[in-house]
Amino acid sequence: MSRGELADAVNAALDRLYPGQSSDLHVDYRWIGKLERGEHRWPCEERRAALKDVLDAGSDAELGLYNPRSADEATAFGMAAAKEPAVIDTTVPHPARRYNYWLGGKDHFAVDRESGDMIATAFPGVVTTAKENRAFLKRAVHFLAEAGIRQFLDIGTGLPAPDNTHEVAQRVVPDAHVVYVDNDPIVGVHARALTVGDERGRTAYLQADLRDPESILQHPAVAATLDLTEPVGLLLLAVLHFIEDDDQAADIVRRLTDALPDGSYLVLSHFTLDFNTAEEVAAYKRISDAGQADAYPRTRPVVARYLEGMQILDPGVVAVSEWRPDRGPDRRPTVAEVALCGAVAGLPIRRAS
Repeated sequence: MSRGELADAVNAALDRLYPGQSSDLHVDYRWIGKLERGEHRWPCEERRAALKDVLDAGSDAELGLYNPRSADEATAFGMAAAKEPAVIDTTVPHPARRYNYWLGGKDHFAVDRESGDMIATAFPGVVTTAKENRAFLKRAVHFLAEAGIRQFLDIGTGLPAPDNTHEVAQRVVPDAHVVYVDNDPIVGVHARALTVGDERGRTAYLQADLRDPESILQHPAVAATLDLTEPVGLLLLAVLHFIEDDDQAADIVRRLTDALPDGSYLVLSHFTLDFNTAEEVAAYKRISDAGQADAYPRTRPVVARYLEGMQILDPGVVAVSEWRPDRGPDRRPTVAEVALCGAVAGLPIRRAS
């Protein structure tokens, strides 16, 4: 559901709940955006009622709009104060916000734009790469939904953008279940936008770190949303390359996939320099050596090793723009313009214990 659609739904609820007096209460997409960013600490009673109606929330606390700053404030509003409020660090670039910047979003800070521009100087195709990764997600999730996958675990989801995983999946399977995971607190601010989908399905968001797979797999939100005895579509899109150590990255993939039942799938994309010129490779090495890069490129053979024991679907580990493209060669970028490789792999029917 887009911000505009959510605003329309809230206005319809206001009209229904407060006939004759709702016009002054109507909201627009900009109001929804401020709500997601936490700029509306405590909307008026009528708007809260409309939000609860649209989002099927049982209480003000469930809306997650107000984060009490103290126990006294929590008591005043009948809510539980956050024990450890999430801190959004605006002094260090974050991949989710930088990615949002490249996609043309608005949820980023100066440090993210500076980092994004520096990388784009060395790699002019980085914006194209970000968009192609999003298109790969769309094609891969659509494929899995048509193949019978009804639940998805999307780790490193980033900030909301057109065609989130649940939107793609639920267009094919309205009752699809999706859990989003990210480690950036600002994504949590937008979690409500991520978790509004088809009412026949179910979505959830949790803040966790890819480096601790068990904290994800054992989280109550996963247990409440996904049935890990049934096949799952695991999405690791443009996230593993933030793990510097090759063995640690491989171990993370193994720990996650070992917890999934046979018949599940892994969708993976990863930063690579396989398609870039020698000049671009040298430019990235300079950035990396200066400590100004936080992504670690890997070759396609290394990425393929993360998929050992799985059935890598055709066309294999390729540039994300080349994975079952829905556009002709003349309408999509060349592999030299895309610094991401990707693949979809099926977990085997039988695996050794």
